[in-house]
Amino acid sequence: MFKKAGLFVGLALLLAACSPRYNWREVDVADGHVRAAFPDRVSTETRDLRLDTHTLRFTLSSATVGEAVFAVGSAPLPPDIAADPAARQALGMALMQSLYVNMQAPPPTQWPAYGQDIEVHGKAMGKPGWLQAKVWVTDTMLIEAVAAGTQESLPAERAREFLRSVVVNPGKPGSAPANAGAASSVTR
Repeated sequence: MFKKAGLFVGLALLLAACSPRYNWREVDVADGHVRAAFPDRVSTETRDLRLDTHTLRFTLSSATVGEAVFAVGSAPLPPDIAADPAARQALGMALMQSLYVNMQAPPPTQWPAYGQDIEVHGKAMGKPGWLQAKVWVTDTMLIEAVAAGTQESLPAERAREFLRSVVVNPGKPGSAPANAGAASSVTR
């Protein structure tokens, strides 16, 4: 009897060692414009990002579990873009397009509205992968939330769980999504 119990305990420990651990924690990111539940400790880095014809200071807050990445990226809009709805729209579209380019995948013929799910299947770093994302454009910020990995490293339910947790803070000035349905009318 003890031999069987030991075998089951050993098997359970082996399975636990192979399964990634998710330790969800809510964190305010994007200078307080976004709250999200990340599955592990969050690290943040800032760099310049070229989108459309603009270079933005883009901050990426991310956590990894195994080979899966969960991230919220944000960039404050320069005053000239913030004041121009067409420029904000173009920047949001450029960010959505970059998700497909980065995964070496063809873009859709109909783009989702801002804040709606985007799912892309393609290749990342030479390996088959996929991502689920959302993009928002507010009066002052460009924001994206992304869960990315391989089919094995990123269960669909974990990606959905992360994206459901992401809330653009309506209490923060300039955080209300600007014209949330704008992207849905754009076709390729």
